[in-house]
Amino acid sequence: MSLLYKLEYQDNFTDLEKGIANYILDHKDNIIDLKITDLAEITYTSPSTISRFCKKIGEKSFNDFRIHFASSVIGEYKSQIDYNRPFLNEDQPQKVIDQLGNLYEETIEITKSFLDIETVNKIQEILSKKQVIDVYGVGTSYITALNFEQKMMSTHYYVNLRHIPHDQSKQAVFSNKETVSIVISYSGEEPEIKTIVNHIKRGNGTIIAVTSINDSYLRKNANYCLTLCSKENIFSKIGAYSSKVSADYIMDILFSLLFQSNYNINLIEKLEREKQYRDCSYL
Repeated sequence: MSLLYKLEYQDNFTDLEKGIANYILDHKDNIIDLKITDLAEITYTSPSTISRFCKKIGEKSFNDFRIHFASSVIGEYKSQIDYNRPFLNEDQPQKVIDQLGNLYEETIEITKSFLDIETVNKIQEILSKKQVIDVYGVGTSYITALNFEQKMMSTHYYVNLRHIPHDQSKQAVFSNKETVSIVISYSGEEPEIKTIVNHIKRGNGTIIAVTSINDSYLRKNANYCLTLCSKENIFSKIGAYSSKVSADYIMDILFSLLFQSNYNINLIEKLEREKQYRDCSYL
């Protein structure tokens, strides 16, 4: 996870640490010029508190933090992409092409920075032990789930995705301690998602959330979280560009890791199924 996002996400931050993080975010251009004693005085803390804060977010010292923070801010300023409106009414086709290409590239890089390898490894371990994987998603997230289901047909895993929206809630009722569910939702706050999460929790099922960085209902109740690029506004965006690319990328990673876990077997089975399908299609 990038330094800026650690400060914005504020995972497990105390109120004091949130105050320090918020000041830094509100005064990005000035941080590089501050000494540790200056920041301590401004935030009504102490140099030792600032040092501990820096170490908590993965920096060796305040000086290292200043350098890395400045680099992150410069990178942010270089990006001229509006994730909610990546193109305007007057833009020429080439401008639209370029902007969307840049948006997709930046989305992938941000999503990669969010991925914690230990969490990914744990999720792979959990999923690889299951023959059946429940998957949930509504709206655009349903399309991502559907694409994951289609890819997983080349493996020995069965993806349990209900194609009638209301049936997803019904399926969640049957969750138990042996089931593992991937719940895809950018906001993590849709009524349908909350209902699904409640049913899974009631049955003591495991929830793997694919959601934004926001402290949503889904994130709070998930056992494991994979974080989407979170620069879109749910209400003002033209379309689900970045969030869709980010979700597809994460689900493709999960598919690839599961396929890789039994690579030769899955490859042979995939080729055999393709041959059987072609043979049957000519009958």
